[in-house]
Amino acid sequence: MKRLLTFLALFLAALTAGAQQQSPEMVRFLKDFPQRAAFNTHSYEFHPLHDTPAPKGYEAFYISHYGRHGSRSEWGGAAYAHVRDILAKGKQMGILTAKGDSLLRESSFIYDSYNGMDGRLTPRGVREHARLAERMYNRYPAVFKKGSKKIRAVSSTVPRCIVSMNGFTARLSAIQPDLDIDLDTGEKYMEYISKAETETIGRRTREAMAARRGRTASTDTVTVLRNLFTDPVAGKALIPNINYFQYSIYATAKVAEAFDIDDNLFRYLPFDVVYQYHESNFLSAYLNQCNSELNGDLRMPRAKDMADVMIRQADEVIAGKQRAADLCFGHDWPYLGLASYFGLEGIGDRLSVEDAAAHWMASWNCPFAANLQLVFYRSKRSADILVKFLVNERETLIPALQPVQGPYYRWDDVKAFCENRVPKTQIIAHRGWWNVPGASQNSIASLRNAQDGGCAGSEFDLHLTADDVVVVNHDPTVGDFFIQQSASSDILAQRLSNGETVSTLDEYLTQGEKSRDCLLVLELKPHDNQEREDILIDKCIDALKAHGLLRPDRIAFISFSHYICRRLAAEMPGYTVQYLEGDLSPAVLHAEGINGIDYHFSVFDAHPEWVREAHRLGMSVNVWTVDEADDIRRMRDLGVDQITTNDPALTNEILYRRK
Repeated sequence: MKRLLTFLALFLAALTAGAQQQSPEMVRFLKDFPQRAAFNTHSYEFHPLHDTPAPKGYEAFYISHYGRHGSRSEWGGAAYAHVRDILAKGKQMGILTAKGDSLLRESSFIYDSYNGMDGRLTPRGVREHARLAERMYNRYPAVFKKGSKKIRAVSSTVPRCIVSMNGFTARLSAIQPDLDIDLDTGEKYMEYISKAETETIGRRTREAMAARRGRTASTDTVTVLRNLFTDPVAGKALIPNINYFQYSIYATAKVAEAFDIDDNLFRYLPFDVVYQYHESNFLSAYLNQCNSELNGDLRMPRAKDMADVMIRQADEVIAGKQRAADLCFGHDWPYLGLASYFGLEGIGDRLSVEDAAAHWMASWNCPFAANLQLVFYRSKRSADILVKFLVNERETLIPALQPVQGPYYRWDDVKAFCENRVPKTQIIAHRGWWNVPGASQNSIASLRNAQDGGCAGSEFDLHLTADDVVVVNHDPTVGDFFIQQSASSDILAQRLSNGETVSTLDEYLTQGEKSRDCLLVLELKPHDNQEREDILIDKCIDALKAHGLLRPDRIAFISFSHYICRRLAAEMPGYTVQYLEGDLSPAVLHAEGINGIDYHFSVFDAHPEWVREAHRLGMSVNVWTVDEADDIRRMRDLGVDQITTNDPALTNEILYRRK
């Protein structure tokens, strides 16, 4: 009786837990094929192929392909062992149900097959790529038989990708032995094959996911105990952490297909729990890697390099280079970013967190062996090259473009779309992102906002006090004190409008260290003489060294002082140094070794040719301080590299041409 009462208490606790709101569309998606709950560890679904007839006279001649590696083991050995060991104890005690005994056998098999090798391509993964190659060949035989026999394949340096490449190309060679296939891998290729989210994107996603989990928690642990143990209370006593045990079952179930277990192991868990784990996995990936409302503007630039490579390779073939296909083998997150960059329907939809949770069909979009194929067509009667996009072998549209017919697009239209896919101009927050509650110009809060908001950089102003302490403030005075003639104790006691005290450079850099994605733009203010400016320069460089920030990819220098710019340029080659005054042409500064200009927009209105001149000389071009919509558009259209602004939100919307 006591055991029954205890179990009833557990059951009632589960009933009173917050139920997760579920999308009917997602429920149907999972219940139609439960293994889809594995998301990116779901093995590839081979569906019947369908091709809309190409416009009359057009024939396929070239394929550009990005493929994720095939089915692999997880980084889940501990999870598999955890399930196996607890169930083995239950079996010794004689309290396993038939389901419990089945899960014990399956988890033991998976753990033994995993054999301590994280991320290893399984035999199924090789078969997936061999079959994909055969289907590609049979679908577009003209590409391989009529034209060039040359195929180039490159891979991520990760072994599972290399083996996938070998499985794919070996099958092509077996079908048509006269194909000339080059295989390659290397670190240089990783610079574009394997770009995923930045730390800023990851941080923003974690915050959004934490807020969502707080609203959708599910704590039903009773069903799994009843499924696996004839005595649920005794079974629970074997489990140190019931939530970790449930997740370990999910982790075991979601990789079962990779080891050729086609049985549905998710059946051991309540559907609500499976739904929650599935959503948490795929939603985090969507927000990190795709064109989400939350992070898409930060993620899409990361996908540009891979897209540019595919565009360049296609143009080479169109211009006459002999090649039937370019094949690239990489990973899931770069694949998601790439498909989103091309604006492909479904996978690349720009969705809110809630809409993505309800409608983004995760396992269709990103299973093992996920692939993006661009199939190119030409006609003897037209100069237009056409292309269609296949996402996991399914014809997929680009909603932003008008097709010629069905899923077929003019290649020139696709390239024009990609040319404006991400802004060429970056946003620098002027004195941080301070025009929001809780912040103030040059406050640490404003720097944090710029970092969290995804600004490319954050500018801040530096003065030297009379006792040689570098402090962060724009105006030469703060309170009743003239900074350069006052003791640091007086200056650092002054409060900003948000309640913070004036910061030292050291304090500011402590926050600056926390994001590698936000460039720190140090404005060194002019001082009374070169001796004082030399001290300021030396102090700044020492502080940057102390914080591990003295790297060209982490900092840039700007100043109205011509002397400061000349000295920094001479002593710090490779670092961005931009002159602010606006009275010298790019050619004059370039001759002095200064590699950038940062002028008020009125200067560029008077001398628009200076932007082109600076770029011809290899110099960077920043513009300050641009807050009005028309001014932002005008500077964008001039082609400046950075816009320094007090309104990063508005500037971003205009740069992405949404306003």
